Amino acid sequence: MTPSANHPPIIVTDAACDLPADVIETYGIHVAPLTILFGDEAFRSGIDITPDEFYRRLSESGVHPTTSQPTAAEFADLYRRLAAENQPVLSIHLSEGLSGTVNAARQAARNVPEMPVTVHDSGTLTSALGLQVLVAARAAKAGYSVEQILPLLAQTHETGGMLFTVDDLSYLHRGGRIGSVRYQLGQILHIKPIITVAKTGPKVGTYIQAGRARSMAKAVDAFVAQIVEHVGAGNKLRAISLYGDSPELAEQLNRRLAETFECVYLEMMPTAPVLGVHVGPKALGVGYAAGDWPV
Repeated sequence: MTPSANHPPIIVTDAACDLPADVIETYGIHVAPLTILFGDEAFRSGIDITPDEFYRRLSESGVHPTTSQPTAAEFADLYRRLAAENQPVLSIHLSEGLSGTVNAARQAARNVPEMPVTVHDSGTLTSALGLQVLVAARAAKAGYSVEQILPLLAQTHETGGMLFTVDDLSYLHRGGRIGSVRYQLGQILHIKPIITVAKTGPKVGTYIQAGRARSMAKAVDAFVAQIVEHVGAGNKLRAISLYGDSPELAEQLNRRLAETFECVYLEMMPTAPVLGVHVGPKALGVGYAAGDWPV
């Protein structure tokens, strides 16, 4: 029997989504793995390699890793396996401007006409994507349909954002995210770019610079100042802070957020290994959304 589109959906995302493992388990969220390649060795991010193992290998290996997105065939296999649960699927993925993952999911959805699969481009990544996925999972648990959940995702994206910075620009440079001139200047002047994902304009869904700091510690101040400008000090906030191989700055950031806002949800975690390929071990980030949970 084909599941009704009015039923609460199963939530699918990908390994570029940063959410605590207990949240993924509690809500039964399905995560399509992205692959990390160290030369000829392939590891599924978060499955075959943990963050600790990834950063150890990153520091010891002479080979710079690359990443590979799930194929349309892999997504189709996942959707068909979920068909046994007799529910529609809402598949929420990192920005099309940063990866072909969402297009692979769309192709798979067209190839599985027996299943009502809705593919949604979050317009962002990592813990900002995670907050959208968590909103969807909470709403699905409350009995909301896909049609009712999609406006909540748009609202979460509009009222929130993603900020990150890195101590070493070489990882962004190797991945083609910044040009040679900016990389060299940044390394010489010790500038830490504050990076976000554009929501509008010609670069929508891709990285843009939102400021800069002279040190990683100063980046904490810059993050808090930008979130205050967007959300307003003292207002309700949901946030997940991220780090590479050391949590100290993320702990400091979360203390500042707790002091500055009424935090409805505040977590911190190491970023997914598949994202660590592009930012390196000394990274700091935060995904946030204003207000209380809509459901």
